[in-house]
Amino acid sequence: MSARAAWTALAAVAVVLAAVVLARWASAVALGGPVLYGEGAVANAAILARDGAEYAEREAPAFVAANYTPLFFHLAGLGDPFVAGRLVSIAAALGIAGAVAWRARRGGAAVAVALGAGSVALAPLAIWGPAVKPDILAVGLTVAGVLAVDARRPAIGGALLVLACAAKPTAVIPALAIAGALAWRRSWNALASYAAVGVLATAVFVAATPGGIPALRRHAIDRNALPWDPQQALLLVVLAVLLVGAVAIGGALSRPRPVIAAYLAGAWGVLLLGGREGATINYALDVSAAGALALADAAPLLAARSFLPVLGALQLAAGALVVDPYGLRSGATATGAWGAPQRVAVARALPQGRILAEDAGLLVATGRDPVVDDLFLWSRLAERGAIDPAPLERAVSEGAFARVVAETDLEAIDRAPSYERQRWRRSLVDAVLARYVLDRAEGGLHVYRPR
Repeated sequence: MSARAAWTALAAVAVVLAAVVLARWASAVALGGPVLYGEGAVANAAILARDGAEYAEREAPAFVAANYTPLFFHLAGLGDPFVAGRLVSIAAALGIAGAVAWRARRGGAAVAVALGAGSVALAPLAIWGPAVKPDILAVGLTVAGVLAVDARRPAIGGALLVLACAAKPTAVIPALAIAGALAWRRSWNALASYAAVGVLATAVFVAATPGGIPALRRHAIDRNALPWDPQQALLLVVLAVLLVGAVAIGGALSRPRPVIAAYLAGAWGVLLLGGREGATINYALDVSAAGALALADAAPLLAARSFLPVLGALQLAAGALVVDPYGLRSGATATGAWGAPQRVAVARALPQGRILAEDAGLLVATGRDPVVDDLFLWSRLAERGAIDPAPLERAVSEGAFARVVAETDLEAIDRAPSYERQRWRRSLVDAVLARYVLDRAEGGLHVYRPR
């Protein structure tokens, strides 16, 4: 098969898969509820951000995670977070794919379409593209900043990368990597502009943040200081290689321009941070975007290589087999699998009163105020001794909740996947089982009522 025919075939496959992904994204917007764990905490913070209260202290047992920098909260809070937040993420995701396709245009239409649509079809972006989470916005702003610096607009790039950090703290790693690349090239004027605008934008961002530096430190730093395990980091790197390895490694071997090479190096740094508890394939989003940009810059050379589209097709197939980016396997429990949409209907049928839910997004989506909006983070912080678990466990023991809603059978929590055991502190499980009994299991949820 000629190189042109191979690229055309890959482009056709990528377009079909991207269309499936976009249809899933549209269904997530229409659902009006959570599809990924942790969206509820972000949606709750977005609602609080309307009054500048996302970082305000709550009296225990109330717990608001808000463990990101605030930009996405305020954008998602402009409307229903499960609509506005998803649209922000989708716009950023399409912006990333569009940038890749535009940079690859010199390799011809087939190469540009294959790389652009393929970026959407790759598992990390396919799963996280519509997430009510800051990740995609941060990556999109980082990509825009990288391209601005590469186009010799360092001041604009510096401002965009500060905005990326204002969406998610991990964006600081690519930002520092780019500063290092400018210093390595001795582009002192560019570095001065990049740094000066970055410092100024950071000062404005901190001044505009409710609670300022103390609030940012408490929520975006202290609450993210979870244990880091080299074995978990290694497992995540292996998973990233399976899902985007051809793009990331191929991009590195294509001898990318210095700024894009720096972004790719910083992206691997972000991936290594994924060794912390609770991290998942969202930590591979930067690697995917940076690798795709590097390949796009080498598009004229790639267009003559027929084996590269074959590798691209194998990469997409690997993603489909390892995880479920296209929603093809009903009831899939693989990494990144979306929750069943029926859960929202189950949540709407819950009785009045306070509810303790593993996925607080179900409460936010149905107009309820969650007492704890991120049970995973609450449990991990309680395990570290960073917060006192007694008020919540006492409230459970006293039957203060009309229902407790879990995504697993709490009676069999010891046999549940590790991520479930991390979300449910053992003493909290004991308090639930002592005071509550299973009412029903429906839509992937276990609903417990007081005895």
